Amino acid sequence: MSTLELFVLSAALGTDLFSVAVPIGMNPVRLRIILRSAIVFALFHIVMILAGYHAGHWLGHMVEHVGTYHIDWQVAAVQDWASALGALVLAGLGVHMVKENLTCRETDTAGGHPLKGMTLVMLAASVSIDALAAGFSLGMLDVDLLKLSIILGAVIFVIAIAGLIVGRRVSRCFGSRAELLGGLVLLGLGAHLLWTALF
Repeated sequence: MSTLELFVLSAALGTDLFSVAVPIGMNPVRLRIILRSAIVFALFHIVMILAGYHAGHWLGHMVEHVGTYHIDWQVAAVQDWASALGALVLAGLGVHMVKENLTCRETDTAGGHPLKGMTLVMLAASVSIDALAAGFSLGMLDVDLLKLSIILGAVIFVIAIAGLIVGRRVSRCFGSRAELLGGLVLLGLGAHLLWTALF
């Protein structure tokens, strides 16, 4: 694949991340946390696409030797279940943000954000599931993995920062209810993704 094609692929994989990063950025998040989170998102995308690539490459060899093509259904089913799990994570995070905003005072929410610990890990894993599927498809192609990792990591890093900063700007416009709006957006996005994955 050419460098341009890798950029386009990376940008396409980052669209889900951007749509999630904006509502999350409506929480009170410091720039240091935004940078750290962007690195985590980028690393998860790189790991997922490489894991998918090697799995696809291995299955491609298996298909050549065995001559069966039943595997496509199994991969699609696994991808659907992974997408459903990711959707549940997003919806759960949205519910948590709404609950926090409705039950806590504004002074209590300072420093409260979902970009830490296992929540960040689960969030990064859920938004990088598409990279796993894309990597699986790339396993059948001739791809420079080093170039792919560098371009994907850089693009995802920039998209994550952009989404979180846009969320911060939006939160200034909406004030104390920005977290409520962000939670509702995440809840709606999670419900939509869950519906798409299951039906």
